Order: sequence, then structure tokens, then C-alpha cells
Amino acid sequence: MNGEEMRKRWKGLSEEITSGMAEWREQHPLATFREIENEVDKRLALLRVRMLSDAAIHSAQAEWEGASREVVCSSCGAKLEQKGKKKRKLQTRGGQEVELEREYGVCPKCGQGIFPPG
Repeated sequence: MNGEEMRKRWKGLSEEITSGMAEWREQHPLATFREIENEVDKRLALLRVRMLSDAAIHSAQAEWEGASREVVCSSCGAKLEQKGKKKRKLQTRGGQEVELEREYGVCPKCGQGIFPPG
């Protein structure tokens, strides 16, 4: 996915969120400021997670291919061995879980695993 595809994906989700929020507001005309804020935060968290996930997965360091230099261990400097793609779950500051599938490498000298390599 390139930058233009990500922008389109994010724009589509953003439009769904704003439309959904407008509908929610119509259904909850007596909502307090705090309730509105909570609903906005909940909906924006979905966009935030999508943006974080897409950007992380498609970052330059997410793939072994295209690396401008040899991928080495940050601890001992040995060349990492590619171990394929692995899934990893991360928690955002907003409490949302993001699952990333990225390349994983292991140092044959010291055994350190690197996710993602680079």
C-alpha cells in the first residue's frame, strides 16, 4: 500500500466516523459534554489505530527487501538471520490493541530477536 492508498483508506474511515458521530448526536440530543467527548474519543481511536497500523506495517523498516544496508544486531553487530513474518500485538496509549505482522530477525551470535529488523 502506497501513500495515496493509505490517504484514501484513512479518508474513507474518517468520513464514516464523522457521519457516524453526526448520527449518534441526533440519537442522543441530551448528551452531556462528557458523553459527547467519550463518543468522539471512542470513534477517533478507531482511526488512530488504523493509521498507526498502516503506517507501521508499511514503514521502510518493515521489510527486509529494499533495505539500503545489511540488517545487523544492535547489540553485537552480527548479521541478522531472517525468520519470516511474525505477528505482534501492541497497545496504544489510548488502550487500543494493534496487531502487526512484520519481518522478524534473530542474531545467530547473541540470540537477540529484532522486530522489525533495522
